[in-house]
Amino acid sequence: MTPKLQRLHDALQRVLGGRIAKLDERLGELALEVKPADYRAVAQVLREHPELKFEQLIDLCGVDYSAYGDGAWDRAPSEGGT
Repeated sequence: MTPKLQRLHDALQRVLGGRIAKLDERLGELALEVKPADYRAVAQVLREHPELKFEQLIDLCGVDYSAYGDGAWDRAPSEGGT
């Protein structure tokens, strides 16, 4: 990890603490994962905290597994599923 990335990693851990679900380096970038309930608060901290001062959100991803176990995922549409 580069020194600059290490400083950011350390600052994120220091500032966000227990709100971090996962923080690791991938392809020369940091990937930060937080719980859905913390999205807004973490985004505000990233923008407003004097150590961080983020200016732009590039990616925000989510997956809805609420209906995963209802059988809808058993077959692909080409196999007669829905």
